[in-house]
Amino acid sequence: MKKPVYSNMTWLADIETELRRIGPGDPPGRVRTVARRIAGIALQRLYRTEAPDVPAVLRKAMEDDTLPDEVRGAVERLAARLDAQFRSPSTDPIGDAQRIVEYVRIAK
Repeated sequence: MKKPVYSNMTWLADIETELRRIGPGDPPGRVRTVARRIAGIALQRLYRTEAPDVPAVLRKAMEDDTLPDEVRGAVERLAARLDAQFRSPSTDPIGDAQRIVEYVRIAK
């Protein structure tokens, strides 16, 4: 069963739930995964879509020329593959996700 398109407040509640899944000292991979889920929730709200997965909605946002550069940059960092040493281009994945969330809050 598909998850419904987010209403005005449920998407923000889901983001808060995701934020509670991480804590100080959590492995970077876990933090990055949560950040990507948060970005996916916000972008689903922005595009009013039921994208089947986070990478799909991140790809859609990377191609969206209407997004401000700092938002698209955050999307690109979260969507990027890890390097050979399993490092992410995002040095602050939660900050990148929050940048996307704030844009969506203002845009909607």
